[in-house]
Amino acid sequence: MAWAEPGDVKARWIGGDPLPVTDQQLTTLIEDAEDVILGEFPTMNTLVPDTVPKNRVVRVIARMVIRVIRNPEGIRQVQETTGPYSQSETYGGDNPGELYLTDADRRDLSGRKTAGKAYTVSTVPGGWP
Repeated sequence: MAWAEPGDVKARWIGGDPLPVTDQQLTTLIEDAEDVILGEFPTMNTLVPDTVPKNRVVRVIARMVIRVIRNPEGIRQVQETTGPYSQSETYGGDNPGELYLTDADRRDLSGRKTAGKAYTVSTVPGGWP
């Protein structure tokens, strides 16, 4: 397996230098992210690189790891108040501080070449006249 390496995450990091984790920590997070992917896509090893380009898998892994690095404590919301001034910040994601796949990640890994199309379902018994 081993699709990604620490350098792949470092190349995509835009949160300022230096990256707040060691290469060993990055390697562990990458291995965990790959395990999450295999949990949802057990045949991913057979899909890369013919159906799903390896670079796409590496990009998803890097996004997963960077989400954890940006919010390792899993904070959902922070609020500060000083006198009459108040500031609130809400972090995105359903599972802050965890390795998880977003809908966009799943779409990238699915190997589909086109998005689904909308359709209409008739509510008239027997279909349209």
